Amino acid sequence: TGRAGGIVAIVKRAAILAFNMVLVLLVWALYQPHQGAWQKAAAWGNATPEVRAAVLGQLGAFQEGYTNRDPKQVDAFMSRLFSRERPLVLGTMPGEIYAGYDRASEVIRTDWESWGDCRFRLDQTQVSSAGNVVWFATAGSVKFDLSRFLVLPLRLTGVMVNEDGAWKLRQAQFQFDLDLSSLLVLNMVLLVWFGVNVVW
Repeated sequence: TGRAGGIVAIVKRAAILAFNMVLVLLVWALYQPHQGAWQKAAAWGNATPEVRAAVLGQLGAFQEGYTNRDPKQVDAFMSRLFSRERPLVLGTMPGEIYAGYDRASEVIRTDWESWGDCRFRLDQTQVSSAGNVVWFATAGSVKFDLSRFLVLPLRLTGVMVNEDGAWKLRQAQFQFDLDLSSLLVLNMVLLVWFGVNVVW
């Protein structure tokens, strides 16, 4: 019985390792095209160097918040980066629509507590402006708390308004930067991976 149990344990570990390897290969296949597409993004926008620098400063603070993920800092993060005039945050999934300052704070807190490690390539950010309004688009990735092997390409787009000399987010949208034809395969692999880990 002991020997049989040892063999079962080895098979389980091998199966989990195989699923993780498939997941890594699939994510890599999805991620590579995403990397190259944004290389010239910095040249897409029309913002002046001064406006671009100020916006990138705010996005740097945004990245810092998502790097540290300290729920105690959500209030300070929101105060520095978000307008109080009914900001809107759109998540990656249908129905993830957070309108208003309190709801936006809620989704930021939830992201930091349980979503994943977001990294944005701020040097590859498009920034355009007209008057006291700025819109931007940048790319990055999220490494999910669920598994260190699950890293998906991500887009962050948004609109900022100038309030008392500071650029504040009025709208932010997170979006997976995926070829949807591959998404079904990814979902199937994730479901099997989740089942293997839960059952075993």
